Amino acid sequence: MSNKAGRPTKITEAVISQMRTYMMAGVSLKDACELVGIGTTTWREFEQREPNFRRKRKMWQGMLKARAKVNIAEHVFGNKEKGIEPDLSWSQYVLDRAMDQETKNAQNTLTRANARKINAEIERIKAETKRLNSNDEGITKIVFSDDMEPDNEDDSKQKGSEDDGADVKPK
Repeated sequence: MSNKAGRPTKITEAVISQMRTYMMAGVSLKDACELVGIGTTTWREFEQREPNFRRKRKMWQGMLKARAKVNIAEHVFGNKEKGIEPDLSWSQYVLDRAMDQETKNAQNTLTRANARKINAEIERIKAETKRLNSNDEGITKIVFSDDMEPDNEDDSKQKGSEDDGADVKPK
């Protein structure tokens, strides 16, 4: 039985076996379905009917990475049964990858902290701007005016204090 695109619509044991092989090789679900000749929707509908295959697919997808880790561990620790001696260069490889990951995590943490700081500063500026634009009584607004015209009053006839500021009497 086939759909309009000529792809099989039934998931057979052969299709499951091929999907397992591709998944274990690290191929994406979309690409594996394409290689097997089924639609991604067809596989997802199959997984809905058979939930244990979704768990199996997730396991298959993790197997390549797991096997790679086992291979690296065999070279770090050695494996007498396979005649593999411990190799310090593999240990250095593992430590370098761990250091790279720690550096990446630290950079991500710093980036998130800086983003939080910037967002807090933006919120503070928004609140301050809103307060300044409102008629809030708690804020004193200073108004400057430029009055270049003279007063009508004649200041020349005013008499100021004749005290020169010198205190002649001791205290």
